[in-house]
Amino acid sequence: MSRQRTEVAVSIGMAAQLCGLHPQTLRQYERQGLVEPARTPGGTRRYREQDILRLRRIGELTEQGMSLVAVRYVLDLEQRIRDLERRVAGLQAERDAALEPRSYSLEIVHVPRERRGPRWRNADW
Repeated sequence: MSRQRTEVAVSIGMAAQLCGLHPQTLRQYERQGLVEPARTPGGTRRYREQDILRLRRIGELTEQGMSLVAVRYVLDLEQRIRDLERRVAGLQAERDAALEPRSYSLEIVHVPRERRGPRWRNADW
């Protein structure tokens, strides 16, 4: 029996409570392009866990005195770092797979040779 993980999405009021922000602030962040909540067919905003985490991060940065432009820049840099870390991890995995020790089967075979006379240096002397 397999369990499917269902993503919980909350309303703007609940998201605001979870983040300690006013619902109007969440609307402003959406207008600024800092967060993009999902929408129901009727147009109601639905905030997922990743949206809540992002809103909390935005709140932390604005509490430190950052403008929304600076917050967007920081969030973009953080995302870029995560993307690069994933890329590095993938490249390291490829490298490690290429460097894995391989087992080789070796068999020693005796090859008989003709007997030869002694080889002398400077045979012209």
